[in-house]
Amino acid sequence: MKRIEAILYSDNSRVTVEIENGIISRVTPSKKELSDVPYIAQALFDNQVNGYVGIEFSKPDLSTEDMLKVVREHKRNGVVSFIPTVITASHDSLLRSFSNLAASLENPEVAYSVPGFHLEGPYISPVKGFYGAHRLEDVRKPDWDEFQRLNEAARGKIIQITLAPEIEGAVDFIKKCVNNNIVVALGHHNGSAEDIERAVDAGAKTVTHLGNGMANSINRFENPLWMQLADDRLMASLILDGFHLRPEMVKVFLRAKGVERTILTSDMTMLAGMPPGNYVWDGNDVELTEEGIIMFPKANCFAGASLPLKVGVSNMMKFTGCSLSESIDMASKNPAGLYGLNDRGVIKPGKRADLILFKFDDGKMNIISTITGIE
Repeated sequence: MKRIEAILYSDNSRVTVEIENGIISRVTPSKKELSDVPYIAQALFDNQVNGYVGIEFSKPDLSTEDMLKVVREHKRNGVVSFIPTVITASHDSLLRSFSNLAASLENPEVAYSVPGFHLEGPYISPVKGFYGAHRLEDVRKPDWDEFQRLNEAARGKIIQITLAPEIEGAVDFIKKCVNNNIVVALGHHNGSAEDIERAVDAGAKTVTHLGNGMANSINRFENPLWMQLADDRLMASLILDGFHLRPEMVKVFLRAKGVERTILTSDMTMLAGMPPGNYVWDGNDVELTEEGIIMFPKANCFAGASLPLKVGVSNMMKFTGCSLSESIDMASKNPAGLYGLNDRGVIKPGKRADLILFKFDDGKMNIISTITGIE
């Protein structure tokens, strides 16, 4: 048995957490008077990761060793569960990507951290500004037969797809996804209020990186933001690296969605963890700045993000004044709940012992150690 003495993130009480065989067995008030005790919380869950430390999940020769490196780097930043994301590409390229990802799940350490995959595109808007850094030549209409072949290559592990609700065939496609227990997210789209309502009626559950994947100039009335904010059936993920959304936007988004319907995500790409400089990403020239911005000059937009999820936890508190408990839950409990992964995301007896010990220094979340139930 393992015992951990720490300050519980949710109420600042001192607790003893007991672990047996990788499972939390007891959480009890601590009677010990210890100084300099860290916080304890459930490990973070990042539901949109495109790559890390020079490794892109879409690369044709992705290996299990690559995935192990990403898993271990994530743990250093407090993330135990994450969903590898593959973006718009040709059918053959997507087949190869999902085949590689699925093969990596044969490794127990990778499988423990990766509950499934996220397909972002290719069924998104072809309108300039809304497809963002995705390849326009590979954007296409929903095709259920194609998707089934992709999911077969993924060994049935595609658990989320992001699409545009306004394109032909989207509503029927959403219904088929829902019937197959695949979470449908709206993103990279220019759907009207009616398009969004039809998609949600069909079973769409969430919005991918709300406020991003949009043109820089939009109509103040007819745009995707308002209906997605107004519909209480939709959860929404937010990229809180400090660049993708302004603080005032985050505050408004949180007021509209509430803590329970907000998910913090990183949208990290292969450039995360890399030194600043000029790179080629998905065949395009991009720049990683000193601050951590990934600029895509050709499309005048961001090309994903480079900062870990713990930055988003700190920024959510800074931007909105929400509590530590609320911010942590938006980066752990909420994404786990979206996918029905009831074995993680909270500190309770019977749950996986995926835990982080951390402190706050100058408003920044610093991970001291990450504990996982597989150890």
